[in-house]
Amino acid sequence: MSGVNIVAFIGVLMALVLLHEAGHMVVAKACGMRVERFSIFFGRPLARFRRGGTEYRIGWIPAGGYVKITGMTREELVEEVRDERTGEVVRRIPPSPEVEAGAYYAKPTWAKIATIFAGPGVNIIVAFLLFAAVFWYGIPIGVDTNRVAAVGTGTPAAAVGLQPGDRLVSVNGVAATGDLSRVRTELQSHPGEPVRVTFRRGNDVFERTSPPLTRATDPDGRTVGRLGFAFDQVAGPKQSFGFVGGIREAADYSRFLVTEQVKGLGRLFTSQKARGEVSSVVGIGAIYNDASNQGATTVLRFIGILSLILAIMNLIPLLPLDGGHILFAIIEKVRGRPTPRASFERASFVGLAILAILFVYALNNDIGRLTGSGFTP
Repeated sequence: MSGVNIVAFIGVLMALVLLHEAGHMVVAKACGMRVERFSIFFGRPLARFRRGGTEYRIGWIPAGGYVKITGMTREELVEEVRDERTGEVVRRIPPSPEVEAGAYYAKPTWAKIATIFAGPGVNIIVAFLLFAAVFWYGIPIGVDTNRVAAVGTGTPAAAVGLQPGDRLVSVNGVAATGDLSRVRTELQSHPGEPVRVTFRRGNDVFERTSPPLTRATDPDGRTVGRLGFAFDQVAGPKQSFGFVGGIREAADYSRFLVTEQVKGLGRLFTSQKARGEVSSVVGIGAIYNDASNQGATTVLRFIGILSLILAIMNLIPLLPLDGGHILFAIIEKVRGRPTPRASFERASFVGLAILAILFVYALNNDIGRLTGSGFTP
């Protein structure tokens, strides 16, 4: 990964985190809450300044960010007076009405949820706008060529010796030139039957008779034949969807990605393969490095996907994630009384432990991809 791409990727992360936390801060202040600190990244501050009663800072650990709102729990604003000899609490002084007025816990449930959801909400909006921009600009349409891109294991195509890089010449005498729809139709019309396949490899031309084609069902419910290979594609003309069409396509694409992300989180509990595909910021950075060489629209789409992932991951109902705070706000509303600080802290500890394990697991996956092996015990 080049130095330029590393800097660019860190810049993308900072921008997404900045927008996420800005969403929290803006809605919190709009709901009358006092924002004590606005931080991009964690750890000791590299830079900071104060404005309007809020301290703004940039930490040195690029792993997220946070907004500190006054009074996330009632107990944190209670001043405890202790006996100088025994150290026991002898008196608790509640916060002043002015301080309590700006506290998170003192606000109605709708204000709490709106403030917490604002961060992921901004990331969802950013993703949607980036996807819409891609569809407005236009995406290149893939045009099939007669070059073989991939061959399925154990398929009739593999049986006749077809390999990636070969050029298909004809099927049953139907030439594989120009529009390849006639070749597709010829293959599909012979389910369970052998076909004559002619292909070129370098300067050599081969003609083979395939085993019976695999039977498959097309989207219309018809039984069709499959040889078991994929054509290579080249970028064709751009397809622009217009303003309304771009919005519609962006909405559909966003809905698809959210659905797949949620399904993917569920598969982590049931599939070793799914757990092996989890990536940390290292793996995501490597993907960005690849995407950066594929044009502006690919980069914009990648950033949109990253923004959407950030939103969904933050909505997992675990403290200290946003989803955990929303869950606790709902629980307090149902119970009709605030959650004890001890319960809040225990839930946060459990949540942090789970997130730490997930991070180490994901980092191990990335190391395995980059070096061929993960951590060894």
